[in-house]
Amino acid sequence: MGFFLFRKGPDPALPVLIAGVFLLAGGSAALNEYQERKRDALMGRTRSRPIPSGSIKPLMALVISIGFILTGLLLLSRFGIAPVILGAVNLLLYNGLYTPMKIRNSFAVIPGGLVGAIPPVIGWSAAGGPLFHPNILFIATLMFLWQLPHFWLLIIRYGKEYEAAGFSTLKRYLDDNQIKRLIFFWMLVSSVFLLTAPVFGIQIDLWIFILLALLNVLFIGFFYYVLFLNPSEKRIRLIFILTNVFLTVVLGVLIVNSVT
Repeated sequence: MGFFLFRKGPDPALPVLIAGVFLLAGGSAALNEYQERKRDALMGRTRSRPIPSGSIKPLMALVISIGFILTGLLLLSRFGIAPVILGAVNLLLYNGLYTPMKIRNSFAVIPGGLVGAIPPVIGWSAAGGPLFHPNILFIATLMFLWQLPHFWLLIIRYGKEYEAAGFSTLKRYLDDNQIKRLIFFWMLVSSVFLLTAPVFGIQIDLWIFILLALLNVLFIGFFYYVLFLNPSEKRIRLIFILTNVFLTVVLGVLIVNSVT
C-alpha cells in the first residue's frame, strides 16, 4: 500500500521489497515463538506450535529466525537506509519491547499496534517517499488503530489461557461486556477515521469514497450484531477474521484508487 501510494503503480523491484518485509516479519514471529516457548506450552491455543510441540528444537528455531531477519534486512537495504532502519525498529518494538512487556502490562498492545503501522511506511520509504508525509501518516495511523481490537478480540476468547500462562490482559480490569464495548467504540472511531483520508491529502475518486463509506456501514452493522446481539465463541472468531479481511479490502481499494 505504501509503495503504490507513492509510485502510483507497480515496479519490477516490488517483489524484492515484499520478500524483504515477509522474511523480516517471519523471522520476527519465529523469534517471538522462541522467546515465548515455555508459556506457549501452557496454552491450548499455542501448545501445538513447532517449538512446544517438539517438532523443532529451540536452538534451530533461533538460527532460522535470525537467518530470516538478516536476509529480510539485506533485501530491504536495496532500497536505501530508511527501510532497513524502519525494519530494525519494528523488530525492536515487537521482540524487544512488546514480547517481554505483555507479561507485565496489559498496555503492551500499544507498541504491538505500532508494529502493524510501520510496514506501509517501509513500502512508502522504499518507493522514495518522505517519512513524515501526511499521506503515509494517515495509512500508518489507520493500521495502528486497526491493530488493537485484534488483540482485544483474542482476549475475549482466550483470556483465561493468557492469564494462566502469566500474561497480563485487560481481563484484570474489565469484564467481557466492558471489553466488547471498548472494542466496538474503537472500531467505530477507526472506521470514521478511514473516511478522513482526503483531509490528509489522499485524493479519492467520488465512487471509491462512496464504496468505502458503504463498506464501513456494513462492517460496523455486522460487527455490532455479532458482538452484542448474537455473540458466541464461533462468531467472535468470525469477526476476528472479518476485521482483518475488511482492512485488506480497504487497502486494496486504496491501491486501485492510487493507480487509476
